[in-house]
Amino acid sequence: MLSLGVIVVGMLAVVGGTGLCTINPETSDLSAVREVDGEAFLDLEARAAQGAAIRIPDVPEDWVANSARRASVAQSPSSVVGWVTPQEGYLSSWQTQVSLDDALAGFDEHFREEIETINIDGQDVIVASTEERNVRDVWAFDMEDERVLLSGTASEEEFTELVRAFLAVDPVEIG
Repeated sequence: MLSLGVIVVGMLAVVGGTGLCTINPETSDLSAVREVDGEAFLDLEARAAQGAAIRIPDVPEDWVANSARRASVAQSPSSVVGWVTPQEGYLSSWQTQVSLDDALAGFDEHFREEIETINIDGQDVIVASTEERNVRDVWAFDMEDERVLLSGTASEEEFTELVRAFLAVDPVEIG
């Protein structure tokens, strides 16, 4: 027990002395979110996509892009950008060229069934969900030249705001 006590005290002294960790469960600081340039990433993806449509949504200024990567949806490349919102929600957008049915079926290894279709500014958006724990809903819509899938922990209002941001912009022009 004495040896364990010495190890724990030593660990706390070393970790606490660095000043790199804090414990304060009652406050949140979005400045701690790692920020990436999602717009630049999507612009590069559009240039590399060789004619595939990629949109750069105009999200609110207080949304922080914290991830940008290329991923696979239904074994096809997809451009993914994620944002943290001021309400501590998270949204990620997946832009792909595969059909909407294939995109929903191949989003990940979890099966989601369509639970409703929402009309947002004339655009039908499918909301797919599962009863599995810790599996996020997917909002998906077909913009004819590309399919967009949204997932995350944000509120319905924030999902709707991101759908509207995609609907308000044209694909990146190359040339």
